[in-house]
Parts: sequence; C-alpha cells; structure tokens
Amino acid sequence: MTEAAKPYHKTSLEQFSAEAQAAIRDRALTGNWELKRLVKVLGELAHFDEVNEKATKKALGWTIGLFVGAFLGIFAGAFIAAGTDSSLGFLIIPVLLVLAIMRLLKYKKLKKQDLINDFRTCLRPALKDLANDLDPEQKIKVNMDLSGPVEKKRISKGEIPPGRYIKVTESIYEDPWCEVRLPLVDGTTAVIQFDVVWHELEVKKHGRRGKTKFKTKWRKECTARATLLPPASITWNESSLRDRADARLEKVKMVEKDGITCARMERYWAFKNTGDVPSDAPPAREVVGLLLRLHSAMVAPPEVRS
Repeated sequence: MTEAAKPYHKTSLEQFSAEAQAAIRDRALTGNWELKRLVKVLGELAHFDEVNEKATKKALGWTIGLFVGAFLGIFAGAFIAAGTDSSLGFLIIPVLLVLAIMRLLKYKKLKKQDLINDFRTCLRPALKDLANDLDPEQKIKVNMDLSGPVEKKRISKGEIPPGRYIKVTESIYEDPWCEVRLPLVDGTTAVIQFDVVWHELEVKKHGRRGKTKFKTKWRKECTARATLLPPASITWNESSLRDRADARLEKVKMVEKDGITCARMERYWAFKNTGDVPSDAPPAREVVGLLLRLHSAMVAPPEVRS
C-alpha cells in the first residue's frame, strides 16, 4: 500500500509527506516543483480530501439524526410519563442533544478542512496528460489556494429580487484559486489559470403546507485560461485559432509579453447545486484541449529540445 493510499484518520496526518501536511494545514500549495513530486503530493491531498468529505457527510447525517431523535424523544417521554407516571423517559433527550452538539462540532471542524475539488478532478489529471510534453529538467511553478468560498473571498452580500420566493440574499465570492506555469520540451511556457466566481443564494420560501422554509442554492462559474509563451517571436495562425473556438464559451486573445506575441484561450463552465457548493469542475481533457489548440496555431513552433 502506497503512502497516499493508507487509510486516513483524524489523528494520523503523519502518514502524509511534510509538503502535504503543510498544504492541508494552510489549504494552499505554492512553490517550484518537479512534476513527479507535484503529482504525488496532489495525490496525497486528493486522498485526504476524499476521505474528509465522507467523514463530513457522515458527521452531518449523525447530527441531523440525533437532533430529530431528541425532538421525537419529547413525544416518547410524554407517552411514557402518561402511562407510568414517571419522567424517566425524558432523560434520553439531554443525552441525544449532547451527542448531537458533539457531532455538530465535529462536522464544523471537518468542514473547515475541506479543499476545493478542482485540483483533484481537473488539475491533477491534466498534469498527467501533459507529462510527456513537459521539460523534465525544469520545475513547475505553482500557486494554489485550496480553501474554496471562504469569508475573506466574499466581495458582496445583499438582497436581490426574490421572484417567486419571499426573500433571496446573494453572496458573491471571487476565487482565482490556481495558476501553474509549465515548461514545455520545446522551450515554450504554458500558463494555466483557474478562476471561480461563487454565487450563494439564501432563499426563504413558502412550503407546500404554508410553512416558511429556508434553502441555500449555489452557482459556480469557472473560467480556465491557457496561455502559450514562446521563447522567441513566432508567427501565429490567429484566424484558424478563432475559427476553432466555440464563440459561446471560449475567447481567443493575443497578448504581448516582453516584446513577444503570445496566444491565450479561455473557456467558461457553470455548475449548480442545492445545499452545498457544487463539486463539479472543468473536465481535464477540455483544459488540455485549450493548450493543444494553441500549440497547433503556431506557424513555426520552436524545435523540441533533445
């Protein structure tokens, strides 16, 4: 069993490498990395995040069940008291409440350790797909914030037109969570950036029986931006690149870096979920496809280093 495949427990972070432990604590990963080491650490973080998600869902399930049990215990206690003239049936209620609070605290602790899923469902597979195109002698520059939609990223909060609801409060979070600079074997540098804008809708509405209900809806707007920076001036087939772009979801732009013309493509995705933040992420193959189309637009690409 490999290091990253060992069972994870809340007291066994030591099973992970020092780099992975630091990333888990900081919910961030930065620095210059060799590809093999970077993929390995991302694998450790992916394992941690998957198991942590399962533990979080389990803790939430227990919390809800115990609070419901405490509520039902009121009726059970009243039924027992009516039949036996004893209040012993009510003793189970504080026990269930204490257990529910303990599970709630555990849920909140696990929730604070949650990492954005995109690094394991999109970035890591993309790096594996690009492995043969990367210069093994050069390091990958990484800057990742894995914390997701936390308070410090919230840029606005306010009420919006409620429509068919009683009240809707929207919070918006800006999350430019990732930038990686990939040195390719031909001397070109590929830069991939991921930006997410989170929309949190807190909805107050009428239920079917006239009761007031509350619900949280999420919309996750993702943008992946790929840029190719050649080592020297080259000619780009810009018209061909624009013809191959999906105008509804993709943009093409030529940018100047240090006097050299570079090509950039970006693509947009949107995901929705109710209750918790969407776990979906841009497909890795579509992100890699942005780089492939950029590279194919090089009229005279640099020669691959031997």
